[in-house]
Amino acid sequence: MVLLHPGALAGLLLLAPLAWFESRRIRRERRAARAVGLAPQRVWRAAEGAVCAGIVVALAVFAASEPSRRQTTRVQLRANAEVYLYVDSSGSMLASASTSARSRLQQARTAAVRFARELPPDLPLAAGALAESPLPLTMPIGDRQLFIAAIERMTVPGSLPEQYYGNRTATDFSNLTYLTSARFFRKATVRKVVVILTDAEGPSFDSSALAALLQRAHIHLVVVRFGSPTDHIWLRAHNGSPVSDPKFASDTSDLGELRLLATETGGGFYTQTQVGTAIGKVDRLVGHGPDRPGQRLSLYADALGPYAVLAALPFLAWLAGGLLPMTTPLGLRVRLRLRRHRARAAVPNQA
Repeated sequence: MVLLHPGALAGLLLLAPLAWFESRRIRRERRAARAVGLAPQRVWRAAEGAVCAGIVVALAVFAASEPSRRQTTRVQLRANAEVYLYVDSSGSMLASASTSARSRLQQARTAAVRFARELPPDLPLAAGALAESPLPLTMPIGDRQLFIAAIERMTVPGSLPEQYYGNRTATDFSNLTYLTSARFFRKATVRKVVVILTDAEGPSFDSSALAALLQRAHIHLVVVRFGSPTDHIWLRAHNGSPVSDPKFASDTSDLGELRLLATETGGGFYTQTQVGTAIGKVDRLVGHGPDRPGQRLSLYADALGPYAVLAALPFLAWLAGGLLPMTTPLGLRVRLRLRRHRARAAVPNQA
């Protein structure tokens, strides 16, 4: 078991003042009972409320620390193939067909998750963000959970190091030349595939020169385009009604160049309705090959926090005067004790 937020255990310090106040209360009540000639209540009876409260605090702190059961496994990864998947994180990806429709970015993230789940599990897959230039977020690994987390949390327009084009955050496809540098693919990698999920909007570039560089590096480019020229970026007016951003206009002048680039590298160009076909293309490009030795992979699964919260519910019910399993309600127990006391007191009178 591992605690994802061990700092939350500092909340256990609340048990110290709780124990101090309860001990003072019990001593005070026992002194008061002896002063009027009554037998003081047993300590364990007097402290049962404090014990329940302490258990609730301990379970709440335990749940806040997010305990999880660690599962460690070993996975075999391909030795001769690697895939980088980039999600376009430019400002135009925030456009959508309507205020209720999913944005281009949301559709691209969903497609990235589908790539992660349907590609072979032994294929090293890396996540990346494509703002002004390709930015790797993870290395090519087999941890699909890490890949999905990086795609969903780190592909936010405006949050990455990027430049601006036309006063809007935009993708510069000419910067795909950076993919040929040694910091991306391993030297032993023979089958290199780069997947780009984008709206294909950006400044003009020379596809022929870029295709020649990618071909020399043996990199296949697979592009999936999202959105349409009728999409808008929606803003909120002063009265709260949605209005389209007048500064935004779809620019598909690079669409043909990007399609030609993907084709010339041996990859392919697909639309948002052809995600399954694009996944099949990547699968064919990487083919089959030898595996590396098993890679140790740690997964955090089976969160235990919700079970701790459920375990605290009976004690909360006890504090609230409800039923605790295998006991009686507080009020009924007090009434039964008073009845027995009156019955014992009435016996001498009858005699």
